[in-house]
Amino acid sequence: MAASSYLPDVAGGMVAAACFADDASAEKALAILADSDVRPPEISVIARDGVRAARIAGGHAWYPGKDERGAARMLHRVLHRLPKAVRDRYRSELADGSVVIVAAAGGQPADTLAALLSRAGGRLVDQWWQSPADLFAPPELAGPF
Repeated sequence: MAASSYLPDVAGGMVAAACFADDASAEKALAILADSDVRPPEISVIARDGVRAARIAGGHAWYPGKDERGAARMLHRVLHRLPKAVRDRYRSELADGSVVIVAAAGGQPADTLAALLSRAGGRLVDQWWQSPADLFAPPELAGPF
């Protein structure tokens, strides 16, 4: 079984990410990604406040902790931290209230995703090889499309 739909459990995969200062620019990035045929399970919205991440993601993206309630939500917060690569790159931006959007290179190459995030006004646009992580929708919730 894979750790996520778009980052296989053995190898991981390429991702591109950027931070956005406000909700409107993050929502614009989601619209640009959707218009470029990036599927919602390939996109993750990360914010310091989970409610804010859920509001921005809506039905257009995944966010860590989605579909978890009660004790499962608390357990997720304790056991599932953001991947080190995301924490290292965006720790201070998340602490300052920015929103980070991470897109897995499923149907689009990572450099194309990075260009789309730049076009949306993202800052600190980066791409890297992400080891398996709970950033994206699990296989049983992601498809078929």
